Amino acid sequence: MAEEECTAIVAYEVDAYDSDKFLDSWNQANAYIQEQDGHLSTTLHQAASASPDFRFVNVTRWESADAFRAATQSDGFRQASARLDAYPIHASVYEVVPT
Repeated sequence: MAEEECTAIVAYEVDAYDSDKFLDSWNQANAYIQEQDGHLSTTLHQAASASPDFRFVNVTRWESADAFRAATQSDGFRQASARLDAYPIHASVYEVVPT
């Protein structure tokens, strides 16, 4: 049986003064992700409120959880995303619930 499409949701803790540095770091990691097998789409969201718990939330769709793991556990991703280590994350992978 084929794996189902999945969505990775990553919330980042970023201080307001550090937003530009975060975005530069995120764009570097995202450029790598865009080229990976199984990647479907990525959308970065920024909080509309002045003092959110999570200033940025990234939503990335993948063909499968295996494709997500292969991309994010690679040496290339570790190198491309190294500067994001400065920002605490809250992340999980989700599957669509049929309704």
